[in-house]
Amino acid sequence: MRTVLKIFRRDVRRLAGNPVAIVITLGVALIPSLYAWFNIVANWDPYENTSTVPVAVVNEDEGAEVAGLGPINAGDMIVGELKENGQLGWTFVGEREALDGVRAADYYAAFVIPPDFTASLADVLDGDVRKGDIAYYVNEKANAVAPKVTDTGATTLEAQVNEGFVGTVSKTVSEKVISKATGVLGDADSSLDGALGDVRDVQTSLDRLCSLLDDADKTVAEARTSVASARQTLSDLSQSSGKVAGSLRDALDGLGQTRSDANALATRLSGALASGSGTLSGLSSQANYDIGKAAGTIGFAQGKVDSSIASSRAALAEAQQVQQQISDVRHELVDNVLPFVSDPALAARIQDVAAALDDVDGLLSKLRSDQGSRLDRAQGVSDGIKAGSSAIEGLSGSVDGAIQDGAATLSSAQSTLLTTTLPQMSGALDDFAGAGERLASSADGLAPLLSQADGVMVQLDVTLDQATGTLSSTKDSVSAAGRTLGTLAGDLSAIQSSAAFGDLERLVGTDAQSIGDFMASPVELRSQSFFPVANYGSGVAPFYTNLALWVGGFVLVAIYKLEVDREGVGEYKPWQGYFGRGTLLVCIGLLQAVICCVGDLALGVQCQSPVAFVLAGLMASFVYVNLIYALSVAFKHIGKALGVLLVVLQIPGSAGTYPIEMMPGFFRALHPWLPFTYGINAMRESIAGFYGDYYAANLVVLLVYLIPSLLIGVSARKHLLNINALFDRRLTETDLLIAERVGMDEAQFKLTTIIKALTNSGEYREAFQARVASFELRYPILVRRGFVALMVVPLALLLLLFVVEAKMAILALWIVSLVVICTFLIVVEYLHSRVRDKTGLADKSTDELYEMLGDSLRQEVFAFAPIEVMLHERGHVLGRIGHPTRNGERKGGEGDE
Repeated sequence: MRTVLKIFRRDVRRLAGNPVAIVITLGVALIPSLYAWFNIVANWDPYENTSTVPVAVVNEDEGAEVAGLGPINAGDMIVGELKENGQLGWTFVGEREALDGVRAADYYAAFVIPPDFTASLADVLDGDVRKGDIAYYVNEKANAVAPKVTDTGATTLEAQVNEGFVGTVSKTVSEKVISKATGVLGDADSSLDGALGDVRDVQTSLDRLCSLLDDADKTVAEARTSVASARQTLSDLSQSSGKVAGSLRDALDGLGQTRSDANALATRLSGALASGSGTLSGLSSQANYDIGKAAGTIGFAQGKVDSSIASSRAALAEAQQVQQQISDVRHELVDNVLPFVSDPALAARIQDVAAALDDVDGLLSKLRSDQGSRLDRAQGVSDGIKAGSSAIEGLSGSVDGAIQDGAATLSSAQSTLLTTTLPQMSGALDDFAGAGERLASSADGLAPLLSQADGVMVQLDVTLDQATGTLSSTKDSVSAAGRTLGTLAGDLSAIQSSAAFGDLERLVGTDAQSIGDFMASPVELRSQSFFPVANYGSGVAPFYTNLALWVGGFVLVAIYKLEVDREGVGEYKPWQGYFGRGTLLVCIGLLQAVICCVGDLALGVQCQSPVAFVLAGLMASFVYVNLIYALSVAFKHIGKALGVLLVVLQIPGSAGTYPIEMMPGFFRALHPWLPFTYGINAMRESIAGFYGDYYAANLVVLLVYLIPSLLIGVSARKHLLNINALFDRRLTETDLLIAERVGMDEAQFKLTTIIKALTNSGEYREAFQARVASFELRYPILVRRGFVALMVVPLALLLLLFVVEAKMAILALWIVSLVVICTFLIVVEYLHSRVRDKTGLADKSTDELYEMLGDSLRQEVFAFAPIEVMLHERGHVLGRIGHPTRNGERKGGEGDE
């Protein structure tokens, strides 16, 4: 390390003692930073200056008459909005001027609003959905970024038009809908109130009908009891009529005996007539009593039946009214309420209620029909009972008339028998006998009438029994209808008090302007940035800073010599010279990093941790300078070309400006292998904020690139000294290209090659000369083929680049072909040069070979045996016994005699 520091101090003294060198060094430290600063400032916030980007706007819209809104000109509205918009430099011109201006790059883009623009937008209110078209013209040749900026303006214009149109249309439609819905909702509310009142009235009527049906049921039960009593009375009357007929027959028999014994019993005639008259009077009273009793019973039953029929007819009338009210309620629900219910569950419930009302209506219709038929049959029975009652009343009159006539006759006969009519007694008895026969016949005719009346009573009892069942089913149906109407009333009340109905009322009360504003912009984007960056300049600062540090490293290897001379240092090993000169370059590179990073902060670049930002710059510069220095020392001009190639690859491959996902696959594959990736990531952490150990991890990965740098600069360099010397000699011969000597006067050889020349120089020379002759014959052919390939292969691949779609693969193959062919030519030329060098090695003496062996061993990084000790021992031995010369002679030493 002393030699390394000695070289470094010597180089610092040289710079410090030369004012021009100091100025150059300061310039080298400062100029790369200017590259970063100018680019950061230029990109500080370019989108803030888009208001100066000229964009032409042409308005040819003629406007249109819109129903409900009057005359509207959407083009004028757009122009008014754009005049208030400072996003771009809007210029309002004619169509020809606009299009010519775009072609001439006076305007980057142009928007042309057609004459029917408003009309096409307004047609949507009439159901004709037709998009409005705005022509957009852009000159993509004028600038690469300008079309993207104008595209943003086009998007903004489209958004403004859409927002304004949707807002206006939504407001208009909302006003109409709200106006209509307000009236309909008021009608629906009134309809619901009316329907609820009707349902409750119907429910009350059904309750009254149930009460009437209970009374009718009781009346029918009492009627059936009366019918049973009437049938019993008719049975008793039938038995009495038999007794009357028997008594009449007995009386007639007595009258015949009397007529036979008239002459003998004339003296007792008066008493017999008086007795017969009394008997007839008693019989008349008994017959009139029995017939009156039967007629009263039948009349009572008829009254009960008529009362039941009247009650049933009243119940039917009530049912008809209920049926009409149910129909009205159903109409209100289905026609006036259901269309305005948006809740599916509530609508389904209303439909279920309407179906239930239909069922109740059908049940009432069937009940009225069945009950009407039964009432008609009951009325027929009542009419039959009335006819029977009239017949019984007529029978009573007939019996009573006959009996009274007989009694009168007997009384007359009694009064006149003894005085004036005794001679006529026989005739009178005959008349009386005829009357008795008529009375007996009447008594005999009473039994069939009573039997017929009993049959009517039986039919009436059956009808009343059927009426009882009908009334029971009617009562159940009416009760069910009452319960359904109760549920319906509850549902209607629930509809009025439901949240959906309330939401509908609140929705109807919404302001149309608010609805229009919401429809125009229904979504409000709420942005929340993680690790926010204040401006675009701060965002690109890591990329341009790393790029400046890489350029700074490249400037170092271009300005300063890479080979170390021995002045003031003496002998040194190659690795010592590498680290000695590399220390100077690294220090200047660190100075570049400090100047660049501090300058970024002075410009106002956002930074969460300035210390971390500067540290990341120092680490990046340290790695970049080492990598570029190693490539340049090991490969000379090729190494510098590799440094340029690396920076070219890292600009698109490090995701410094665009996300790496937007890059082609080739650069995405390179991304994790490039040092820029980790230098930029570390600086971004210090600028926008830290996430975990991401900052430290990127710095660690960045330091890993020191390993290949050291391997190339220390290990590979010593194997490339000869080829570098070849390049220096060839470039020097041109007197045009700058070349730097590698610090050696003679060609370098491997230890094995020198040892072979020492041990068996004759055989080595012969074998080597044979190989030289063979190579010299092939050398011109190899060179010629190499140059032909250098011209043909890249040209063929370049032509393929225009016809094959896989352009990136062809481009990569084109670069690889150039590298391979150039490498081939370099190797051929290197072998040709080595042939000449080894030819000279074969002609050297043994002492020269030992000296070369000593020089080679001294240049090893790790020397296992000091060469001076080996040479001293060799000289001591040769001095005592001598050693053979190149010609086989022995050379004596000091001890020879």
